[in-house]
Formats: sequence, structure tokens, C-alpha cells
Amino acid sequence: MLIALLKGEITQDDYMRANNINIFYRYMPSYIHGLVIKYRDISMIVINKCLSKAKADLTILHEFAHLELNHVEKFICEYKRADIEDEADKYVEFLLNTVKGC
Repeated sequence: MLIALLKGEITQDDYMRANNINIFYRYMPSYIHGLVIKYRDISMIVINKCLSKAKADLTILHEFAHLELNHVEKFICEYKRADIEDEADKYVEFLLNTVKGC
């Protein structure tokens, strides 16, 4: 479904409604761009309020990738945090390259 968002087939609001996602902007340390928390069936994405619009948009996409890859469902201790961050980054890169190729 994330590919449909990137292709412009659905809006970000549509994607968020379909996946029960809320986005919040908060001031956080500069090394934290964003994070996602899931509670019951609601996913909450928190984006660092200090980010530029372009960086915030990319961070939101990265957090969406975590949700699509079910990283939030897994225990973080099962995986090295760097591994799941790399996997989300690679997934976003793959999606963006797929959309460019269309």
C-alpha cells in the first residue's frame, strides 16, 4: 500500500486512515528524527519538530516502512536496532526507485 502512496494513487491521509496512523510533531534531541509506537490497533508516529519539511517527509516515509515491515510488532531485543533501521532505509530506497522507474 505504501507504493500506492508514492505513486500518488492514494493520499497520505488515505494511507493513514487505512492503517490507523496518527502523526505528532514534538521537539526531540537532534539525533532522533522520528519514532513509531503501536498501542493496540493505533500507530503513533512522532516526528522531530526541528526537521526541515523535506527531512520530515522522508522520516515519515521511513516510519511507514517500519510499520509495513512489521518492525513494531517484533521485540526490539530480537534484532539489533541498526539492522531494522537499515532494513527500513533499504525498503524506502527500493520503493522510491520503483516509483522512479514507472
